[in-house]
Amino acid sequence: MPLYKIEKINNSRFLGLWHIQESYNYLFEALKSKTDEYSLLNTFRHEHKKMEWLAGRLTLMAMCEQLNLPYHGVIKNEHGKPFLKNSSVEISLSHSYPYVSILLDLKEDVGIDLEQKKEKLMRVQHKFLDEKEVEDADNSIEKLGVYWCAKEALYKIYSSKNLSFKDHIRVEPFTLELIGTVFGKIIVNGITKSYKLEYRVEENYILAFNI
Repeated sequence: MPLYKIEKINNSRFLGLWHIQESYNYLFEALKSKTDEYSLLNTFRHEHKKMEWLAGRLTLMAMCEQLNLPYHGVIKNEHGKPFLKNSSVEISLSHSYPYVSILLDLKEDVGIDLEQKKEKLMRVQHKFLDEKEVEDADNSIEKLGVYWCAKEALYKIYSSKNLSFKDHIRVEPFTLELIGTVFGKIIVNGITKSYKLEYRVEENYILAFNI
């Protein structure tokens, strides 16, 4: 199955999703025919990581093509934040095999995260949630997943390795729905920036991104 869908979030923001069902060779040949970026595959050890990367590039290229944007590859800054080469477009990527997600905005900064529903979230929740958030999550895998994805998306927006999920990123309590919104804050040096995020609880994964 190739690209799952490209969805218009608003006039400048677009969401791309890919569910990997292809073989590694299929993805490799598909990308090889379009760009020489495939040489970066040597930086990954595991095949699933390589497939995530390949599907991510193919998704991004498809989004650029649909939006009539030039694609010259991807570069990263010192914090690992990705950018399109020779473009002012903002992008954020996330993947958890076999799913890949990309958020693209024509002018504003974006953050997205996709995670599968893993029991590990229950074991580590006190490392990324404060007491209020832990109480609200109430050991629900789905709510913990939304909290994690929302905080990860905000982390990507801020783009600093010194940001603590527990101390610097807060998400307001919320009532869980299959598709809903949450409000988050990034608090650093006494300065607070507020964001609204959309989350989606799918059968096999949870997704969150700023809107």
